[in-house]
Amino acid sequence: MFKLVLIKINLYNIFVFLSAINPICKLLKMKTSLLFFFLMLLAFCVLGQQSLSVTGHLRNGKGERIQAATVFIDGSGKATITNDKGEFEFAGLESGTYQIVTSMLGYTSAKQTITIKNKPVSIEIILQEKQISLDVVVVGNDSQRKSFLKLFARYFMGESDNASACKILNPEVIDFSTEKSLVKATTDKFLVIENASLGYRVRYLLRNFQYNKELETTIYDGECIFEELKGTPEQNIKWNANRQKAYEGSLMHYLRSVHQGKSRDEGFLTYAITSLNFPLVIDPNPIVMEQIIQHTDSNFYAFKYKKRLYTLYDKKKASAKDKYSDQREVLEYLHKTGSVLQLNADIDRRGSYEHYKDILIQGFWGSKRIGDQLPLEYSPI
Repeated sequence: MFKLVLIKINLYNIFVFLSAINPICKLLKMKTSLLFFFLMLLAFCVLGQQSLSVTGHLRNGKGERIQAATVFIDGSGKATITNDKGEFEFAGLESGTYQIVTSMLGYTSAKQTITIKNKPVSIEIILQEKQISLDVVVVGNDSQRKSFLKLFARYFMGESDNASACKILNPEVIDFSTEKSLVKATTDKFLVIENASLGYRVRYLLRNFQYNKELETTIYDGECIFEELKGTPEQNIKWNANRQKAYEGSLMHYLRSVHQGKSRDEGFLTYAITSLNFPLVIDPNPIVMEQIIQHTDSNFYAFKYKKRLYTLYDKKKASAKDKYSDQREVLEYLHKTGSVLQLNADIDRRGSYEHYKDILIQGFWGSKRIGDQLPLEYSPI
């Protein structure tokens, strides 16, 4: 900022001198003043998106420093390892909510949620030694394991075109077990998934996976790191197009558009759900989003409406004037681009929120799994 002021003074002195000897410099001075104004405005914009950092150190339960541990930001491409003092750092961050995850052989992985606002953050993480699991691992024959792997891929990766293009590179690290109608899966190592459709290699730290065969429900929890694959120019064009398609209509797209005050412009319509359970009963009149959200500052917002919402993604319908329609017409989108949402947490400008337990999603968004996931750094074309 100080350097910019010096440049202004120097430019002004130069033009005062030139104006005395050449009238045409007055025009140049005006153009340069406009340029300087633009540069100042750009500087303020940059200051508005400060580059912040998270630093920390890692210890075990005895207070000993842990070096060479993996530390990463969940859902992003940012990962590092601790140095010989157990220290780590993530630089170049903007204000927002981040989940800092640590993993080390022999220790239980840990996750700590932090919120950065206007200043750097320093944290301390304590890792606990891993306890021996008492789950009974299914031994079975090869055909039985292949059946479990197929089930796992379907309900963990999803059933979209992007999910079909995913391949687990190290399926041997997955341990399966059963309990009544449940099929469980876990692993002590990173599950490595290559997404040939979106051009990412995803390392997923699977904490828990359960599929209930009777209820046909899936629960899973874990954290992941994204790495961009290196491809040919033709592959990069294809990947960018597929990423854009995966982004449009996604939960990330919706949450970002709400922050910008452009959800309807981006193709989303939001409705209030008036029933407590299924079947859904909704008010068929779209909500004016500005009335149900509140901005806590320039980077965060929250829903004032704490009940469930119903959203659909349809650019044509969202751009048209509102006209009378019954709820049946709106609910027809539930198996296409309609979703149920309830989110009780602050959301940042990237669409990141504090914890998966803070959110309920069903319908279209609920069907999107790992195969359609994009990193927090993703920016649409």
